[in-house]
Amino acid sequence: MSEQTRSATEVGTSGALFRVEDYRMCESVGYLVGRTKTALSMAIEQEVAQMDVTHSQASCLVLLANGRCQTATDLGRELNTDIGSLTRMLSRMEKRGLIERVRSESDRRVVHLELTEAGRDLAGRMPAIYTRVLNRFFAGFSQDEVQTLRGLLRRVLDNSCAAEGQRLRPAEH
Repeated sequence: MSEQTRSATEVGTSGALFRVEDYRMCESVGYLVGRTKTALSMAIEQEVAQMDVTHSQASCLVLLANGRCQTATDLGRELNTDIGSLTRMLSRMEKRGLIERVRSESDRRVVHLELTEAGRDLAGRMPAIYTRVLNRFFAGFSQDEVQTLRGLLRRVLDNSCAAEGQRLRPAEH
């Protein structure tokens, strides 16, 4: 038995929440979270397509608008996107007049991303789309259930960051 398999088996018998012998992919929390994320993304993609943007572009606009991100590096980290494809997407957004690249005066190596008036307008329309999709997906849920889910997901993210010595940034409203 390999060290990785032995380690997984030992964890499975030590009272861990998840056990190898009980694992069923389609019932796995990771699988269900991934499927949910994909379904949400596809629904948002359909909604924002009417405005001639992609879900990824809409996410960039919102992250820039609320100050969560200021550079391509920030966006890449937040969206878990490789910098090459992100740079190409940002170039398309710049050509459309949604963003501008502005070199930092204090450090010429740093390029900040700023929304244009058209970009701010589009970013301002995203919360209505996002809430419409979320309301469809969470039909029948109570506020308490949504708050519980949000808290649980934050704990999972905090656990994932703990191994790397990072903390999840506070939520932006």
